[in-house]
Amino acid sequence: MNKEKSILKKIWDELYLSLKVSGHPYHIFSVSSIYNNKPDARNVVLRSVDKKNQIISFHTDSRSKKILHIKENNNVCALFYDFPKKTQLRMHGTASIVNDEDLIYERWEKSEKMSKLCYLNKYAPGSKLDNPKDYLQDNGSLNNIDSGIDNFLVVNININIIDWLSLDHKGHERIIINISDKENTIYNWSAP
Repeated sequence: MNKEKSILKKIWDELYLSLKVSGHPYHIFSVSSIYNNKPDARNVVLRSVDKKNQIISFHTDSRSKKILHIKENNNVCALFYDFPKKTQLRMHGTASIVNDEDLIYERWEKSEKMSKLCYLNKYAPGSKLDNPKDYLQDNGSLNNIDSGIDNFLVVNININIIDWLSLDHKGHERIIINISDKENTIYNWSAP
């Protein structure tokens, strides 16, 4: 296997590993979107990786502004950074909101209780509050934790371009990998 293909394989291997290893640097990543011609970024948790279809996904509250952003312009960039390995990974692609109710239910069932509680907030993320804890439900509402599924969404990012950067005091390396054509991956070394 040549160096270029080895890098691409390592990228996907690390993404899969981040789903299994607690504290892996790729487990939490930033997603940037465009809304009203302005960039916006936020951190999310990587929830699934599908190398064959070139898709990564995260979960979000259906009332969050990122959903509005994706509906207006579905072009996004996912940014990962592995501090110990000094490797930056930018994955450009298109985001889509999953409408498959069975998949949404399956993901909900696999979610930890702590994660499910996030979807029980009384107000949409970003809503103005008079007091910092006003968004919390009362204890009685927490008894029906599964009602949070009404606010739960899965977002897929179909990856088209991967921009990989390895920082090294002996010389940085950067390669841009175009995977938009599954039959013909294009590798271009680039100045870091």
